[in-house]
This record gives sequence, structure tokens and C-alpha cells, in this order.
Amino acid sequence: MGSLAFKRAFALLFLVTTFTFAQIILKNDAILPQKTIKKIEEIGKELRQKTGVTLYVAVVKKMDQKQIVDFEKSLAKDLKPPFILLTLSVEDQKVDIYSSDDVKNRFDKEQILSPYPWEGSIIPILTAHFKNQQAAIEAAILNGYSEIAEQVAKSYGVKLKSAIGNTNRNIYYWLRIVFYSIIALIFLNFVYRRYIKR
Repeated sequence: MGSLAFKRAFALLFLVTTFTFAQIILKNDAILPQKTIKKIEEIGKELRQKTGVTLYVAVVKKMDQKQIVDFEKSLAKDLKPPFILLTLSVEDQKVDIYSSDDVKNRFDKEQILSPYPWEGSIIPILTAHFKNQQAAIEAAILNGYSEIAEQVAKSYGVKLKSAIGNTNRNIYYWLRIVFYSIIALIFLNFVYRRYIKR
């Protein structure tokens, strides 16, 4: 009888834990694939265990509200601090990070959301004109999520084993360097042929 009660308690604990960690993805309009969700949940679970901060994600095709901050507030009204919410609306072309006051100084929102390729972790990938928009969204959200998680973890003096580290960011950084170098060479070649070589 005791064994049965133990099994039921274990099953209940497993279900509650699974449900709780599944809630890291607050919204996903069939945009993020299962492999990306799994990685996000892995990073989010470790971050919560080591810091107490929950990092949520909401990815939708279109928002109900006009302003993304209003949409985020509606999602965050039942969230328990400390929390951070990474939000992307595809059709509205809006991305933002919303957080409780007690954690907002533990990551650099402006840097993460910077449109500049040498700073931003999300927008430069979204605007890189990938042939596959779906792949760009997946890469941008995972990259941004991991960057936020790593910054928060660092502020607490801990490291995340599950985070993607600098590998992906370095790849995107050098791809952007190559892209802009090609643009610069084309421009210089045009100037040379048009104005110098006469």
C-alpha cells in the first residue's frame, strides 16, 4: 500500500515538474519546432534551478494588442517574480524583453536587442534576409534566449552547462563581418571605377 502511494506521489511530482517547465514557453503559434523548445526548456530549467529566475518565451504570429508592451503585460500578469519574458510577434515585426523590476538590472536589454550586428543577439539575425524565415526566427530566439540566460547567470556568479555559449554567436559575428566586407568591397570597387579610374 505504501509502495502504491509512493508511486502515485512520484508520478504527481513528475507531472507537476513537467508542466511547470513546459510553461517556460508561454506562447508558440506552431513557430518554434520541438528541438528548439527542448533546448530552451533545458536552459530555462537550469537557470531557474541555479538563480531562481524564470526566463519565459512567447512567439506568436500576430499580437492581440497594438503595443508589444501591452501584450507582454497581459502575459506577465500571473507570472511570479523574478521573471523575464522574451517576446516575438512575426507579422507585427516586433521583438522585446519584459521583466520584473527585481531582475531588470541583471541583463543588458539594449545590447541584446541592438540592431547592430556587432552587438545584438536577435534583431541582426532576424533582419539578415535568410531565405528561410523560419530558420531565422528559430536561430534568433534561441540565440537571444541563451544570451539573456547567460548574462543573468553571470550576474549571480554561476555558469550554465546547457547554454549554447559563444560558438553560435561567433559564427553569426563572422558571417556578418564577411557580409559587410563584401558590401564594402563592392562599394569601393564602384567608387574606383566611377571616379578614380578614368
